[in-house]
Amino acid sequence: MKSTLNYLTWSFALLLVAACGQKKPAVPVSASVEQTDTLPADTTKLVADEALTDAARFVAGLPVRNETGRLYELSQSDTWKAHARNMEQIWNAFQQTAPRLIAFTEKELSDINENCRTVFYPFGGPDYLFPNTFFPEMNTYFLIGLEKTGSQVKIEKPSKETYKLYQNAVSDILNLSFFRTDDMKQELFNDTIDGVTPIISVLMVRSGREIVSIRNVRLTEQGAITDTKEDGQPIEQGDMVEFKYFRHGTNKLQTLYYLKADLSNGGFPRNKALTAYVNQFDAGTTVTFIKSASYLMHMTYFSGIREGILNHTSAVLQDDSGIPLPFYDTEKWDVTLYGTFEKPISMFGKYVQPELREAYEQADPKPLNFRIGYARQSNLQIARKK
Repeated sequence: MKSTLNYLTWSFALLLVAACGQKKPAVPVSASVEQTDTLPADTTKLVADEALTDAARFVAGLPVRNETGRLYELSQSDTWKAHARNMEQIWNAFQQTAPRLIAFTEKELSDINENCRTVFYPFGGPDYLFPNTFFPEMNTYFLIGLEKTGSQVKIEKPSKETYKLYQNAVSDILNLSFFRTDDMKQELFNDTIDGVTPIISVLMVRSGREIVSIRNVRLTEQGAITDTKEDGQPIEQGDMVEFKYFRHGTNKLQTLYYLKADLSNGGFPRNKALTAYVNQFDAGTTVTFIKSASYLMHMTYFSGIREGILNHTSAVLQDDSGIPLPFYDTEKWDVTLYGTFEKPISMFGKYVQPELREAYEQADPKPLNFRIGYARQSNLQIARKK
């Protein structure tokens, strides 16, 4: 069997699609936190931060690059080698699904990947894997969840227990396509994984990415991104983290932001910084991704973020837990159905969605040959603004 890294290099090579045209950033940023794009040909080639990337590779069960350092020595132990085998087995679940996701991306999302350059992923938590797979060449990814940001991967005295924490932290997203909130709470309350940053780091390197930098940033009330506090001092720890990275073998710098935020009407409309950021999305080049979102935007007290998405994005890729079908005005949106929908799983049984069920019964939905979201018989909808 090919190694995971070789497999992913091959898989993601198939996803090479043209990035959107060179356009001015839709969101103002500070001089030290620039929006990303493909670097000019004569620019110095991108270089990964070896310490950040090797630390992530170590806990991800991948060989470290620096063969003279402490991590390489630790990776020669029987305990780490057992961890590497376990992580490879866990990752194999995604390897089995990846070609189907790639085929769906190439066939159904090519226009979005050509025209968009920002992915907005509310309720996404630390799930870097799926937005990266569906939209691999975007300039910017903006993820929001309720888990704290945490700090960079820490490797002090790794043990079987340490490795087990990382295995558990990524197994749900790879096997079920979503994180289980209760498990996340347990895994994040420890000294090894203190937030989502280590998990995102693992998913990045497992996806063939090289990490350039990780730093704490914040949104100003004007919707700009800065790496300093209001008094000009650096941000030591906060509710927002920035990753700069690139795909191995390329010279395109990409950016991922994770923000810890309450998206209910008790939080989102009052969060002037976040609302300003969303309001400044370029509605023609922003795609929203919604998956396993606990049907929150079916509720009246999540109407603010729902309206923000509908007003400021050009396309939405979602499962049935996203925005209810009636909110997609047929005069403004074209919706394409995929997979199967009859009713939600029993946990969310009250969100019966008769309009969506009727649409699936009357239309001829396109097939979906992979599992995503809560139900085994999965579904997706792509809404494109006219």
